[in-house]
Amino acid sequence: MRCNGPLLLMFLLVACDQRMNNGTTERTDLEELPAVAGEGVLRAVIEIPAGTVDKRQYDRSTNTFPIDLRNGVPRRIKFLPYPANYGFIPGTRMNKEEGGDGDAVDVFVLCGAVPSGTVMAVEPIGVIELLDAGERDDKVIALPMDPALRTVDADDISELPEAARDILVTWLLNYDPVDGAQLVGVKGKADALTTVLHWRTH
Repeated sequence: MRCNGPLLLMFLLVACDQRMNNGTTERTDLEELPAVAGEGVLRAVIEIPAGTVDKRQYDRSTNTFPIDLRNGVPRRIKFLPYPANYGFIPGTRMNKEEGGDGDAVDVFVLCGAVPSGTVMAVEPIGVIELLDAGERDDKVIALPMDPALRTVDADDISELPEAARDILVTWLLNYDPVDGAQLVGVKGKADALTTVLHWRTH
C-alpha cells in the first residue's frame, strides 16, 4: 500500500506531540514548541476543553494547567461554556511594545472536547481580531488536521456556517465583561497565517 507523504508527516507530528504531552519524552515548556508544524499547519496547545467553564492557563514553571485567578479568586466563566477548545500557538508572543497583550497567540480549535495539555496539529482558517483592555488579543480559528476529529469542514472562515461565526464572535465579546473586548474584524485563512508568522518567536 502506498503512503501519502504529507499525511504520513502529519501523523508523525501528531504522534510525536502526543508522546511529549503524555510524558514519555521530556518537555519542560510547551510554549517553546515551534509554532509551525508544516506548510500551512500550526501547532496548538489546548488549555481549556470545549464545553467547560473554568478559565485555565498554562503554567510554564510546572508544565500544568491550573485554574486562573483574578483578585485571588478562581476564574469561572459566568456565561455560556467555551464553544470550542481554547489554547495558544506555541512559539509566538504578542509583544506589548507592538500593541499586543504580551501572551502567545490564542487559538480556538473547532472540534469535540479534548483534554487540557493536548498538543494538536491544526489548520488555521481565520482570525477574529480583538482589542481587550486596549491591547490586541486576536484569536486564530483552526480545525484539527486529523479528519476524524473535525465536526465541520472549511478551507476558510468564510465557509463556516454564518451562525457558527456569529456564535464565536458573540461569545468572545461577552464571556468576560470585566475586560470588555471590542471587535476589530473577522479575517480569513491568509490573515490568520500572517498573524501567527508576525508574532512568531521561533
